[in-house]
Amino acid sequence: MKLRQIIIIAVLLLGWVNNSNAKGYKPAKVYMFGFAASFNDSTIYMTNIQKLNVYLANDRTKFLANREEYSFQLNSYLQNNGMLSYPTCVTIYSENENKAMKKFITLKNKYEKGKKKYNVKIISASKFNYQTIEPQNYNPNEEMQVTDKNVSKSK
Repeated sequence: MKLRQIIIIAVLLLGWVNNSNAKGYKPAKVYMFGFAASFNDSTIYMTNIQKLNVYLANDRTKFLANREEYSFQLNSYLQNNGMLSYPTCVTIYSENENKAMKKFITLKNKYEKGKKKYNVKIISASKFNYQTIEPQNYNPNEEMQVTDKNVSKSK
C-alpha cells in the first residue's frame, strides 16, 4: 500500500517537472492598444490598435511576455510629453483583430458614454508605437512541442 502511494507521488512529480520544462515563449502576431488614466484627471488616453510581433507564453494562458514593460512604454511616453503626471497604464491585446477592435470600442464607449463622462484622447500611431520586447529566457532554437491539434491539422 505504501509503495503504491510512493510510486503514484513519484509519477505525479515527474509529470509536473516535465510539464514545467515544456513551457517557454512563442513568437506571435497580436493586435494591441494602450489605455492610460490618472486618478487626478478626467482625461483618458488610448492608443490606436497596432499590429505587433510579440512573444506569448507557450501554455494555456498565452499571456503576453513582459506585458508590464509594454505598459511602461506608454507610461514613459505620456510622462515625457507632459500629458499625464502619474498615469495608470494598461496594454490590452488579442491575436484576433476583430476581438481587439471589440475590446477597444467597449472600453472607449465605457468612458465616453458612461454616467461620468471622460475626455477620451486617441494617440495616433505616428506619435506612439509599441516596440517588441524579447523575453530574457527566450531561446529561438528550442523545438516547439507538438500538440494533438497540430498533428491532426497536418494530416
